[in-house]
Amino acid sequence: MSKSEQSIAKHFPLPTAPSYDVDPNSRKHSPDFYGYIPDGGGRTVIFGCMMLNCALLLLIRSFSAAMLMLVEKRYFLLYLAGDMALYLLQKVLRGDFHYWMPVGGALGLLTSLLMRVIVKVLSDFTGVVHFRGPQELGGVYWTANMFLAVVASLACVWIGGGERIHWTLVGAASGAWVLVFGIFLLLMKKDYRRTFFSTQTGKQQVMERFSKADDEAIKSSIFKKNYKMWRPIREDVKEWVQANWWRWKEEKPGWFDLAWQSKVPKEWITDVEERARLDEVRKRRGSVVGSVKQLVNVFVKAEEEVRGGTRVEPVA
Repeated sequence: MSKSEQSIAKHFPLPTAPSYDVDPNSRKHSPDFYGYIPDGGGRTVIFGCMMLNCALLLLIRSFSAAMLMLVEKRYFLLYLAGDMALYLLQKVLRGDFHYWMPVGGALGLLTSLLMRVIVKVLSDFTGVVHFRGPQELGGVYWTANMFLAVVASLACVWIGGGERIHWTLVGAASGAWVLVFGIFLLLMKKDYRRTFFSTQTGKQQVMERFSKADDEAIKSSIFKKNYKMWRPIREDVKEWVQANWWRWKEEKPGWFDLAWQSKVPKEWITDVEERARLDEVRKRRGSVVGSVKQLVNVFVKAEEEVRGGTRVEPVA
């Protein structure tokens, strides 16, 4: 990272979308996902491709929407509803509907539905490459979704009457997008191209990251994820916590704060006095003020942890 980038990162700790990949914290936490942007002159071209990708996709999607609404507004609504239903259905069938935010119960289902819809719409009209992450759209679905937008735009022109100027505009924008995306894939580090065609689910990624990580800080982030995503390895997480709890109490690593401790199921702690202390912690954090702070943390981290960053410190 250059001195100018370090200065920006110091004063503005939340990285913008293109800079997530070159952010050291993001690369440390998710080395299998972040790190595709090469050093040197290629970095500038990659950034330019990402910006053009967003602009061209927005143009294509907006023009398609306009053409459908000019013919019949309900056509546009049916297209949106059908596209969204297909996305949500495949998430449900793959057992990947629950969003990564650690919210349970009926509120968790509502939050998952809301976030899935929001991320899908944002991805549809901006093509942000970080939404290809397994915990968001998923690699292969993200890529298919982008090409579907190009095909749909041509279909919309046909439905709208197919005037020559419309074919020319949409054809040029679609061709430019394909070219830009091709250059982007060509210039990026080749080992990361697979992330655009990966079939890995968010649940699989969360469990794999815990199982393979050597860094305890990375392992600890599993409690920032929805329990539904790591329930199959619950016993492994329990053994890890029980085997290291008293060492953490003594060493006091930065992530082992009261907020993190309060997320550990109390039945995992066998010591009576320690369990009573955690009960008290949960009561304090269960107050109105504590609930507000947790809600703030969840939505602040939504910006930082789209695919795994851990820069933002939680509200104490």
